[in-house]
Amino acid sequence: MTIISPTPPPTTSADLRPGARTASAAAPLGPAVVAAVLPGKFVGQLRALVGAEAQIVDVLDGDPLPPVTSGAGPVMTLVMPWSLKGCPPAVLAAVERAQWVHFVSAGVDGFPLDRLAGRTVTCGRGANSAAIAELTVGLLLAAEKRMPDIWEAETNEPFYTEPLGSLVGRTVGLLGFGSIARELAPRLHGFGTRQLALRRSGRPADVPEVTVVRTLPELLGAADHLVVAAPLTPETDRLLDDAAFAVARPGLHLVNVARGRVVDTDALVRALAAGTVTRASLDVTDPEPLPADHPLRRDPRVRITPHLSWSAPGGLNAGLAVFVDNLRRWRAGEPLHGTVDLTAGY
Repeated sequence: MTIISPTPPPTTSADLRPGARTASAAAPLGPAVVAAVLPGKFVGQLRALVGAEAQIVDVLDGDPLPPVTSGAGPVMTLVMPWSLKGCPPAVLAAVERAQWVHFVSAGVDGFPLDRLAGRTVTCGRGANSAAIAELTVGLLLAAEKRMPDIWEAETNEPFYTEPLGSLVGRTVGLLGFGSIARELAPRLHGFGTRQLALRRSGRPADVPEVTVVRTLPELLGAADHLVVAAPLTPETDRLLDDAAFAVARPGLHLVNVARGRVVDTDALVRALAAGTVTRASLDVTDPEPLPADHPLRRDPRVRITPHLSWSAPGGLNAGLAVFVDNLRRWRAGEPLHGTVDLTAGY
C-alpha cells in the first residue's frame, strides 16, 4: 500500500528514512488515499476494514489516483506481491507518488527495491508466522512418522524391526531466526528437540530453547532437520548450494517455508541423488511452480505443497489487519510495525 502526499506532512522525531529499523509516519493533512494493489475480492475486505479512514483506489482494476493538484491527502500503497505479475505501470506510478509502501506479505523480494528509495516501507511480518510454524511442525512429524506411507501399511509387523522415528532428541536447524522461527521454537521444544539457529546478526536467541551457531557449516553439520525460515536477499540467494549440502549431516530432512531461491534447486536434486538429503518438504520452490516433469516432482522423497503454509482461518485478513493498524499509527504519528530495511532487503 502506498501513501502519496502532494504536500509532505510534518515529520516527527522518529527516523522516517526507508530502511530505518524503527519509523514513525507523520499525521496526514487530510483523508489518506490508499492505492490498493490487491485482487478485487481483497479490495472489498480492505474497504470494510478501513471504513471512512481513507479513500481506497483499486489500482489493478484501473481506478485512477487523485491528481496531485486535487488537494487529496497522502497516498499509501498496499501491495500483495504475488498479484504484481511483472509490476504493471500503474503499480509503479502509485509507488512513485507514495510516501509509504506496505507489503501484505512478510517478504518484499518480489518488487524492485530500488523503486522504493526515499519512502517508508513496511511489511506484514509476523501476521501468518503461527500458521507457518504449525505446518512446519506437521512436516517434521510427517517425516519422522513416515506419513503418508504408513496409511497404506496392512500390518504393523515391519515396524517391529524398522520403528517409526521421533522428534525427541532430534536436532532441528533453523536457518534464520525471525518471526517464523520464534513461533516454531516453543512448539518444537515441547517435542524434546535440540534447536540450533543461524541468524544474520549473530546475536544470542531471546528464547532459552534455541542456541545460535556462528556458521552455516556448523548448522548443517549438526541438523537432522533443517528449516529454511530466512528472507530472500542477495546474501541468501541460493545459499544452500552444492558446497552447503556437501557439509550437511547425511540423512538431512530439508524443509523450506521461506523462499524457493534460498535453495539451489539443481544442487538439491544432486544432494538427494547422493543421499546427503533423504527427504525434502517444500512449500516454496524455484521456479514456482515447478514444471510437471521436474525431477523433484518425480522423487517420492520430496513432498511439495503449493505455497500455502500461511493459510489459516482469517489468514489473509491478518495481513490486511497489520496494515490497518499501521494506518492508525501513521495517522497518530506513532512508530510503524514491520519496518523494512531496504539495504538488508527485509
